[in-house]
Amino acid sequence: MNVNILKELNDQQREAVEFNTAPNMIVAGAGSGKTRVLTYKIAYLIDQGLEPSSILALTFTNKAAKEMKDRIIELVGKKANEIWMGTFHSIFARILRIEASKIGYESNFSIYDREDSVSLVNSCLQSLNISIDSLNASSIQH
Repeated sequence: MNVNILKELNDQQREAVEFNTAPNMIVAGAGSGKTRVLTYKIAYLIDQGLEPSSILALTFTNKAAKEMKDRIIELVGKKANEIWMGTFHSIFARILRIEASKIGYESNFSIYDREDSVSLVNSCLQSLNISIDSLNASSIQH
């Protein structure tokens, strides 16, 4: 990584990026540069020789995952595609697909959220000519 890139960080951010002797936690308010620190930290670790495929970067939202990936691509280019990066749900779905056969499943499974599940149950009830008014789909899901 170009050392000049670190000049784009303030002193506290640079210190967090370069700190590499133990785990560290970044706690700061909104808009203070936490995502910036994380993305530069990942770029720094790759520059220091860490294999991108050994890095796990998790977020809660698709928007944050995309933003993080876009920023890391700007810093390290194609190596960003080797990083295990995404939302908790997307990463663990990916792991399940890779390991599905080890637990007796095929890798082409679908994951349904609550809304999808209710819709599927209602569809099944209708195909069985059972009035969805007489049964509550969410009560028979479990």
